[in-house]
Amino acid sequence: MIAIRGAITVDDNTREEILSSARILLSEIIKSNRLEIRRIVSVIFSATNDLNRAYPAEAARELGITEAGLMCLGEMYVEGSLPKCLRVMVLAETGNERRGARHIYMKEAARLRPEYAKFFAVAVDGPAGVGKGTLAKKLAEALGFIYVDTGAMYRAVGYFCLKENISLTDSKLVENALAGMSLSVENRNSIQRVLLNGVDVTDELRAPEVSDASSKVAAIPAVREKLLITQRKTAEGNNIVMEGRDIGTRVLPDADIKIYLDADIDERARRRLKDMADMGVRANFAEIRRNLEDRDRRDTLREHSPLKRADDAVLIDSTHMSTLQVIEAALGIIYDKTGGLYGIRDS
Repeated sequence: MIAIRGAITVDDNTREEILSSARILLSEIIKSNRLEIRRIVSVIFSATNDLNRAYPAEAARELGITEAGLMCLGEMYVEGSLPKCLRVMVLAETGNERRGARHIYMKEAARLRPEYAKFFAVAVDGPAGVGKGTLAKKLAEALGFIYVDTGAMYRAVGYFCLKENISLTDSKLVENALAGMSLSVENRNSIQRVLLNGVDVTDELRAPEVSDASSKVAAIPAVREKLLITQRKTAEGNNIVMEGRDIGTRVLPDADIKIYLDADIDERARRRLKDMADMGVRANFAEIRRNLEDRDRRDTLREHSPLKRADDAVLIDSTHMSTLQVIEAALGIIYDKTGGLYGIRDS
């Protein structure tokens, strides 16, 4: 038997908001603790006295918790306490499995027990030139999350190897070079900056030769393992939108929302051509398309953490969509997946 505690704040004292918040909290407790509903013994809710438009136990019944004992209580008032707060205690059997409880504190209730605060992660994966960076940045802005571009980390490794004249085809040389490379990322005014051996190299990482080099070093297991540690550490304790090619499958397999962004290769080549033109770089469509094909081949066929859509990722085919339509679609997915806690309703 385990006892799981949790809390969430409710935006408005309405029946819809109280039940929605109760569903979100209970769903996360069930998911995070791998609970079987039939093994839930009781659910006890308490609410501050400014929440009086609905019994949260109704949300438990909507989730199929019908055999457990359900109870709703008023929370003791303490001066200066958190307003519009819904708390819960779930008692559940775990059979013969011995495990501790994962307590869940969401939204403003995270202040009550910061060590148990629930942070949300959005994983955006997809092939080169599909617009992952644009989508992830816009989602982070809309949600108030931190944006993490893992591709920039691989570009930094590629940039380092090019600068040091290290052969990109010699995996052993690249692996040995990692010992002399310190890599970190910082978020300055919601903009990610990449520091290589203490020097900000962000602006140097978009050159075509660096992008090509990043794909080659990304196929080296030692590089991916080194950056995996940095990527996961960046995600700890933050609400984040992280984009790359193996976020949902490898870096953050337990991400709350996984989006796989795709598009026809001709459309991706056109977008890449436009991006380069906007930067004042002259390029050839056929060459860009060929480079994308090569990149796709390397990314999907590499043995270590290949590019692929996670089983639980939602596909957005953006071939015939505008940037705004893609952003709205993604925010709608996030809204649905979080029960309205984040994102916007997809209209």
